[in-house]
Amino acid sequence: MFGPSIPYKAIMPQRPRKSAPRPGQAPVLTRPVVLVDAPVDSPSDAPADVPADVLILGAGPAGLLCALTAARRGRQVALVDAAKTTARKLRASGGGRSNCTNLDASPAHYLTADPRFPAQALKRFPPQAFLALLAKLGLSAHEEDFGRLFCDQGAGKLAEALERACRKAGCRFILGRQVTGVSPGEAGFRVDTDKGPLTSPRVVLALGSPAWPALGGTDSVARLAGSLGLRHLPARPALTPFTCTGATLALCRELSGLGLTATLSCCGKAYTDGLLFTHQGLSGPAALQISSHWRKGEALTIDLAPEADLRQLLRDPTRGKALARTVLAGLLPRRLAEALLSDKIGAALPPELADAANRRCAELPKAHIEALAGVVHAWQVTPSGTLGMAQAEAASGGLDTAQFSPKTFECRTLPGLFAIGEALDVAGELGGFNLHWAWASGFAAGQAV
Repeated sequence: MFGPSIPYKAIMPQRPRKSAPRPGQAPVLTRPVVLVDAPVDSPSDAPADVPADVLILGAGPAGLLCALTAARRGRQVALVDAAKTTARKLRASGGGRSNCTNLDASPAHYLTADPRFPAQALKRFPPQAFLALLAKLGLSAHEEDFGRLFCDQGAGKLAEALERACRKAGCRFILGRQVTGVSPGEAGFRVDTDKGPLTSPRVVLALGSPAWPALGGTDSVARLAGSLGLRHLPARPALTPFTCTGATLALCRELSGLGLTATLSCCGKAYTDGLLFTHQGLSGPAALQISSHWRKGEALTIDLAPEADLRQLLRDPTRGKALARTVLAGLLPRRLAEALLSDKIGAALPPELADAANRRCAELPKAHIEALAGVVHAWQVTPSGTLGMAQAEAASGGLDTAQFSPKTFECRTLPGLFAIGEALDVAGELGGFNLHWAWASGFAAGQAV
């Protein structure tokens, strides 16, 4: 969900930031704030033997907001995390800029076996609710393209502010402690850790997913699900770059670092956004988006010029004397146009079309025009794979949502057990949707525990 993000400016020119709210939307908070860089209290200051009404396993964004919400309702809350620093993924999200939510957050932007499951939580905690929380934390945000909201003070300041607010509300932090098991008992739940057991009448699973293991992503939820008798859908990497082989890899390496706006589609899904060529294959927002739906062996259809029509350009009488390759070079980045027509790196075009590209537009038969347009608007690429969990910003799969209430996030078969965020089978699209799911699900459970 919050894996390493490629800065959009490195992929394509930024769209202008929107200076005014959309009709019917609350204004984006832009009040400048100066934060004091006071250190957050020592994470070792929480005695583990003090009883808690709620044990939250995982001190990431979902766990922190759940803890803050519950503590402000008077609950005694303790958060347990294997790391000694809270919210490590959040601190690195968006390349440190924190794409913290999206103004268009809705169930349509989530991949889950039950598309209806996220609806209640998203409705109860919309993006405007998170903006209000930011203001109370002394932070602000601005909108960029596609409704994406970024924290003005950055990801680190957001994580620090949330932790500080939790401590002020009375939450205790038990950090540097690995959870090894959870089991129900007569008085609630026993949580086994590498430093001894903890007990509580309510336990919240906020341990995330296997995505981005360098910052703590693990399969701990899957292991705990087995011991608790809960159904867990196998995790798959989502929002991850593609790898390629053969002529396609040669082309990608030749163009490494080049970015453009493109439309990538497969499996009935299509995304128009930045596409980046790399030494391993394809990346950028559009590639990351479609990777969540791609399955090994399937081809991607890539429109390299979604805002133009090469057919019309080649048939335009005013361009009749121009060479087809010149028109192509005016439509695409020159490096890309030349590489597509080159026979040095695998010849994306068959020889007859490469020859056709050297002819004047007025001389091209209809079949060659259609074929050239197909290369630009329907380029077929079959990736060899992806970079997997190591580079995934999220993971699809997780605890089967049918086992949990969409209102409270409490387990239907194990009262007192809750699951939020990436622990559940809900994965968002790129653009702040995964972080917003963390906020919305954490808030809902925090209201219920």
